[in-house]
Amino acid sequence: MPPPSHQPIDPSINICDIKPYSVFKDLCNLLDQPPCSWRNLLDVIPDKIYKKHEIEQKFGMATLQSGGSPSKLLLQDLGRRGKTVRQLISYLEKLQHERALMLLKQEEQLQITRQPESVSSMEGDTVELKCQAVGFPYPRYQWYHGNREITTGMDSVLRMEEVRPEDAGQYICRIHKVSSRDPRKPQSYVFTEWVQLTVIPTNASEQYDDPPHIAVHPSPVRVALSGPVSLSCGARGKPAPFYQWYKDNVLLQGETRREIYYDQAKASDQGVYTCRVWNRVGEVWSQGAQVTVAVPAVTQSCAPGIPEIVMPPVSGDCVLGGTAKFICEARGHGQLLYQWYRDGKPVPGGDRSTLHIPRVTLDVLGSYQCRVSNSAGDVMSKPVWLKLPEKDVDYGPEKPVERYYATDKVALVIGNQYYRNQDNLEASINDAYTLSNILRNELDFKVVSLTNLDLQDMTNAVQAFCELLNEGVYGVFYYGGHGYENLGQQFMMPIDVPATYRASDCVCAQMVLKKMQEKSTGLNLLLLDMCRMRNKDCSQPPSEAWDIERPRGNVVFGFATCSNAEAFEVQGERNGIFMSYLKRYITQPLRVTHMLEQVQKGVGQDKQASHVQFPQIMADLREDRTLRDPISFHGHTQEFCVRNQRWAAAHELPEAINICFQSCGVHVKLGFFAEFSNVMVMYLTVLDLGKTRQCLPSLRDFPPEVEIDVKFSNKDRVEDIGCCSNMVTHFQNPPKDINSVFTRVMDIQKIKGNNLELSLFLDYMIDGETLQESHPILIPKPLVSKMPIWQNPLPPRPLPPHLYPEGGFANPSFQQYPPQQYPPQPFPEYQLGPRIARESEYDFDEKTLDDLNLNT
Repeated sequence: MPPPSHQPIDPSINICDIKPYSVFKDLCNLLDQPPCSWRNLLDVIPDKIYKKHEIEQKFGMATLQSGGSPSKLLLQDLGRRGKTVRQLISYLEKLQHERALMLLKQEEQLQITRQPESVSSMEGDTVELKCQAVGFPYPRYQWYHGNREITTGMDSVLRMEEVRPEDAGQYICRIHKVSSRDPRKPQSYVFTEWVQLTVIPTNASEQYDDPPHIAVHPSPVRVALSGPVSLSCGARGKPAPFYQWYKDNVLLQGETRREIYYDQAKASDQGVYTCRVWNRVGEVWSQGAQVTVAVPAVTQSCAPGIPEIVMPPVSGDCVLGGTAKFICEARGHGQLLYQWYRDGKPVPGGDRSTLHIPRVTLDVLGSYQCRVSNSAGDVMSKPVWLKLPEKDVDYGPEKPVERYYATDKVALVIGNQYYRNQDNLEASINDAYTLSNILRNELDFKVVSLTNLDLQDMTNAVQAFCELLNEGVYGVFYYGGHGYENLGQQFMMPIDVPATYRASDCVCAQMVLKKMQEKSTGLNLLLLDMCRMRNKDCSQPPSEAWDIERPRGNVVFGFATCSNAEAFEVQGERNGIFMSYLKRYITQPLRVTHMLEQVQKGVGQDKQASHVQFPQIMADLREDRTLRDPISFHGHTQEFCVRNQRWAAAHELPEAINICFQSCGVHVKLGFFAEFSNVMVMYLTVLDLGKTRQCLPSLRDFPPEVEIDVKFSNKDRVEDIGCCSNMVTHFQNPPKDINSVFTRVMDIQKIKGNNLELSLFLDYMIDGETLQESHPILIPKPLVSKMPIWQNPLPPRPLPPHLYPEGGFANPSFQQYPPQQYPPQPFPEYQLGPRIARESEYDFDEKTLDDLNLNT
């Protein structure tokens, strides 16, 4: 939806006075849609003017009304509270909501703030060319090697792994911004300077080495107080030289580029600056350059002075996996700015008086300092050290015993979020997505990840999961959603659970464990991220049907909270509290129970969660098994190969399809990628416009058994269809065409028959006439819909226990199916969704209990 052409909005006016009304309407429409919606806007309003119950009553209920808009109600209420357009713009800038800002904010001219620099590198090294620009709409980047466009060079940093001699040459970056009237069209361009990449062959002799020679020395500068300061030093040499700036012979931390630049000069910036330039052949120093800061006389007589540190940080010891905190308090005139440094390098995000380190690893050990500055100058604290206790230095962290192996690793991850008769949750699907990627990509598990399952599907999922287990396999079962506990047994609630529910309406965790134990597994880890409150409507004693016949010493239960207590998720955060700490420690090479103890400790130290949520561990694990134990299928080769084939078949996507509309000559490609094992994203890309000037493809006529949200289908951006992340960037060959549209298909497991049938519609214009064509599409069953358990329905669901005169539980029954016969050829490799290499560590220090939701 390109923003309409309109006059710039006066930032000083009240939000309610935004005119024309079409601008206000478009703004509401944008904020009504995920992933950056009105709820995210509430999170960045600094004064937290709404409580949780007010948010749902005032705004959330509007989604239940026909044509209701929570964003409209929120913006009108902000206007009544005196909020201006300027304040709204500042909130949207924190969210980087470009499309919304285009409606309100004036365009800003592109300006390059950092030019790339020429580089000399040895063959096989990694090279980075960097540039930076500012402007609005936000700058886009495109790198060129000579006159050739680099298809992967679409970021401000061009990274080249293992450079070769043919990579040498001249490089330039084109920086452009889009038009606010049509975000699909570039508006203005600006080019960086040409830079030279020299690649020295590995067999080159020493004649290629050349000591640095300074061609441009820094020049003296005289500036007014708060004026910009710029010094530059240019040098040649092979390999490319390094730079380090000094002021009055004191090293300047972090100033390691050719140019040193300050936006606003302070009195303390005055002095003599020199630059040391070196490479592996030699070094040279630049001439000194005097920087003079002209301070007005009245300012000199009234200057309050640089900050004074009143509470310096202190050194400390911390064990691996623990948390650490440094505090530096200062006083001074005006606004105080903080910046922490580790071993002389700025710490990302370390811009507060308190530096919180959520998890201590070997990488974060070292020397720490804090720089405090104001308009008059800055002061640096004395170095302090973060180190391990002596016993940790001598013996290192806990390590797994090498003799333990898994014959394979299999996980079932279920996230139930959208309930038909219960309150919806906010983080269950994201929690399932986070854990699935960690288990699959970092711990070598075969993962079946499913979302929003009803009772039939949950029963089928457990059965399919257990069919993948065999002797010695490590099995992990995770459930996130609503649940309850009754006299020692935990019950997980499917999305179709009635408003008044009993055990027969749910899936029992002890049933899952019993079926896992029947497979003689090597490790059974059950993670239940749900509430464990007593169900007052279920007064019968728990069933004895799921008692384990004999303990095997391989079971670990990890509960998000203790018995008769609730589990929480934080309003607006990606993950719930339990998952926020589980993802930090689950990859550690620790005994499973010790890993969960770290999660317990993390939640216990959380300022907001420590007194409301209490994770619990129940285990009979007698061996030091970890989730990082290696896989060795010696003696189980046939089982391992069959399991590989069955898992791969259940995660196979259809091949891309090319469709040609003969009457207009339009060629459309239909492609696929997966978010979960039962959620698939289909995308359409126009390859050839044919005779048309413009066209719009769309997918329709889906069978009723699959879940399609019309509001989130046929969108031109993958971010607009409700995915957990922007997975287009993880494609091997991502669709870049502006005519791509995306549709998210859920409940894949419910597809009936052997194929998924739908229609491809094409709306196009020829000679001013608008026409429409359709094309039937037949797709082989994708992902888990091919599994035998979903091709053969289970027996009818039994009656609720209260209808039986004898009482008791009517537990879900299972039907055994013969093993599927799979072809002997290997299935193509498929990775389910993107790997989450790094995720932000969320800190709840600034949250209140009003921001917590109950997973009841």
